This record gives sequence, structure tokens and C-alpha cells, in this order.
Amino acid sequence: MGKIKELERRQRELESKMLDQEDNKKSFKLPFRINKTIKRGNKLNDSIVTQYLTQQGEVKFQVARIISGNIIVINNKAHELNPKHLWKCGKMMWYIHREIDRKPVSNEDHDAVKERGDDTDSDVVLIKAVLGAMMKPKKEVKANWVVGIILAVVAAIVLFIILGA
Repeated sequence: MGKIKELERRQRELESKMLDQEDNKKSFKLPFRINKTIKRGNKLNDSIVTQYLTQQGEVKFQVARIISGNIIVINNKAHELNPKHLWKCGKMMWYIHREIDRKPVSNEDHDAVKERGDDTDSDVVLIKAVLGAMMKPKKEVKANWVVGIILAVVAAIVLFIILGA
């Protein structure tokens, strides 16, 4: 029961921080069915809401019962709980578990992702370069079209002067 009380205390802390931050931001609205599941799960003391990512590419929101403080079982597979890995949207909180992983999805492995080179921090320059390359051809096409019209007008004037004189 000590872990549950610790989770509840941590949840209250995070909710108070979220209320302070919500004043300046618009909140995201979840679909009614998912919202109802999350609210029902957050009211139960011995359960937690999980967003379960299956191997078939499905996302399932469900309420899972907490066993021995920091373990939950979903589809006969054990998963760990850690208060640092809670995800939140407004006042609602849940864990994200992958079917193939025992630990919840979190941002704690940022250094490992950065070492592999899979982080999105270095993609900003690449994205700006691609957007810049996409914008240039449109401007050149307009410039070529304008130059073509000017050349046609000049050629028409020259032909008029040569043939008319």
C-alpha cells in the first residue's frame, strides 16, 4: 500500500503543477471513450490507466490492477511501474507500455538516443534546408515566366521596328 500512496502523492504534485501551466495553454481533448476510461482508472486506488501498444500496431487504453506495489499484468505479461514515467494530459495521467517491453515508455533514455544519432535535436538544420530547397523552385519559375514575357515584348517591338520601317 506504500507504493500506491506514493503514486497518489506524486499524482497530486503533478496535478498542481499542471493547473499552474494550464492557464496559458489550450488543453487537448481526448475522445470520450478514452477520457472515460482514464477518469475511471484514476479514481481507483489499486489500479492505473495504461496506454498499451500492441505488436499489431494497436493502441488500447485500459485499466490495469497494481500487483505488489510496482507491477501490473496486462494480457498475462508483467510490466513495471515507475512514478517518473507517468504521462499526463491536463488532470489525467497514465502509463504507456509496449507489449514487448517490461518498462514503461519514457524520456529517460535521451542520452542513449543521442549517442545512436536518432535524436531529433540535430534534425532542425536538415528540415530548414529541405524547406528552403522546396521554396526556391517556385520563385525561380515565376522569375523565368516574367523574363520570358519581357523578352517576348522586346522581340515583338524589335520585329515591329524592323518590319514596319
